[in-house]
Amino acid sequence: MEKWSIGKSATLTDLAMCINEYRVRTVGLYACIRVGVKIGNKVLYPDMIVMINCGRNKQCNPDYENDYFVGPPNFVLDIHENTKSAFIKERKELFENAGVQEYLIVNEKLTNIEWNRLINNKFKKVKPDREGIIKSTSLPGLWIPIDALKKRDNWKITACIEHGISRREHHDLMDSIWNKN
Repeated sequence: MEKWSIGKSATLTDLAMCINEYRVRTVGLYACIRVGVKIGNKVLYPDMIVMINCGRNKQCNPDYENDYFVGPPNFVLDIHENTKSAFIKERKELFENAGVQEYLIVNEKLTNIEWNRLINNKFKKVKPDREGIIKSTSLPGLWIPIDALKKRDNWKITACIEHGISRREHHDLMDSIWNKN
């Protein structure tokens, strides 16, 4: 088993709690930590994935027999000390080519946050809007205020997510899950 630092474990816990805040208010999602994802002939173990489980936005399927997901999740999170490393570059390219819609890479101190969004089949780094919020397109309504994330201000993050899930885009996502056809 891979040895983790206290910082990496704490950062994953904090981010997973934020993403889980969104997940509990959005039926039809899998949110998993350190689960296998088979892309092509490789099985990768991202720190966290979120996939839409049904409807037109579904991209991957659970393979219970082999205990991993097959295909690209909608959202992937990895925590690494060096976001410019060859390891991350390779993973980023694999996720990009597979069709992962958003790939969030952070370091354990949350001083380097790289949010990548698939646009025209290429990852583009996303910057916060003028209010300092990144609004996910793969998970509509998942709004993350970046300064609050850096400060680990879970109250502000929760309030922002609550606001995001009250918007039309989240309702449209829910409609695509409830009304699969």
